[in-house]
Amino acid sequence: MTRLRAPVLFVLLLGFWMLLSWRLDPLFVVMGVGSAALVTWLSRPLLDAVLGAPPEDEDRAVEHASRHVNLWHLLRYSVWLIGRLPPAGLHILRVVLDPRVPPRPGVARFRTNLSSPAARTMLATSITMVPGTMTLDVDGDEFTIHAFTPTAVADLANAATQRRIAKVFGDPPDDPPTIVWDERRLQAPVDPDDLGGR
Repeated sequence: MTRLRAPVLFVLLLGFWMLLSWRLDPLFVVMGVGSAALVTWLSRPLLDAVLGAPPEDEDRAVEHASRHVNLWHLLRYSVWLIGRLPPAGLHILRVVLDPRVPPRPGVARFRTNLSSPAARTMLATSITMVPGTMTLDVDGDEFTIHAFTPTAVADLANAATQRRIAKVFGDPPDDPPTIVWDERRLQAPVDPDDLGGR
């Protein structure tokens, strides 16, 4: 699978190009193939850094791939994550429109047992994809995120997201983390000198 990731990335990028252009003119097809090939080639160091360099030995390559990415669980996680987006968006919409549910923005910190850089990258990206939450920093196993309300971090508080990602990468199930919620940090007065103003 490690050796197939570049072709898979190329096909995904080409499909994305075709979806955006929605044209089958020879010029657009050639541009799409060239663009997808160039981005795939430029992305190799990034793939190696996130997923790990492919081992030289064929047997170890198979073991490496099976240990890091389970495509079935990746598909299930993708479907689950997409399904979480509409409820999260509706929750934010309600907070914005309903004065009875005021926003309570804050910064949350928690730790995860996800071991690989790829798993933590997927968790950080997933948090940012969900409306109402955004990853601010990842320092080792500690995540710092911004959330529009405490409710927005429910999937992280009960480790629902972490456990699904752990299955993708073959990690042991993550326990519900202790989340440190800090609203005061966002309500502190801002010193203009810190922003470079006068």
